[in-house]
Amino acid sequence: MKKIYLYLLTVLFLTFSQINVSFSQPRFIFSVTAGFSLPVGDFKNGIASNDTVPEAWPYLMRNGYNIGVTGKYAVNKSRNINLVLDLNYNGFKNWGNIEQVPPANTSGSGTTVTASYEFIPKVAILNLSFGAQYSFKPKETFSPFAGLDFTANFFSGSFQTNPTSNFPRSQLKAETRFGIQVGGGADITFNNLFGGVFGIKYNLANLFAKGDYESDVTSQQIPLNDNSYANQSARNISYFQFYAGVTFNFGRLVPVK
Repeated sequence: MKKIYLYLLTVLFLTFSQINVSFSQPRFIFSVTAGFSLPVGDFKNGIASNDTVPEAWPYLMRNGYNIGVTGKYAVNKSRNINLVLDLNYNGFKNWGNIEQVPPANTSGSGTTVTASYEFIPKVAILNLSFGAQYSFKPKETFSPFAGLDFTANFFSGSFQTNPTSNFPRSQLKAETRFGIQVGGGADITFNNLFGGVFGIKYNLANLFAKGDYESDVTSQQIPLNDNSYANQSARNISYFQFYAGVTFNFGRLVPVK
């Protein structure tokens, strides 16, 4: 009798182990992610001591971070084609010293005193995207994927010095731009409830609806100025997004035999 019980326990253990080792992809996956964002191209520039021209400030980024949530729904029976809705927040910043001449700050001899300040420009992009992904191995616990999304990007930001100089803290005028992002990564299934995900995306945030200097900006606002005008060429705002996170699985997981 003990041998029969031992045999049954062994069979149950092996069956349970097999179910947890390999699943078909769930119908719906919800992900929470975070990671590192890297500006590239026109969006990434160093800060020089004479960078006091406001039109250039939104393009003096160095690095950033990202946090986001993603919903992915499998639309076909084999579950290798997924519709994806994604919301991400990317915060970028830079820091460096600039030299400024305060108008009222002069020495006793009448010589203008040049002051040095730490300049801290920041740009934030709230990214809403919708697209599709293709899973290469939806019946495996490790399932690589690639995807393409259309994006709406909402810009904000601030520009300040430390300590505060004679020009006040300025805000980036709120703007909306449209673009695309491509990416790839892998879903990892731990069990029928939880999993993990990691990947990389390339986002071209202002492919459509670029704008030039707008007359409705206030004295405390800086325009995005990404369109071509006068002697300036159009500027692209692009960045890489490296991320990892946890996933929550919904829908029946079918064990792979």
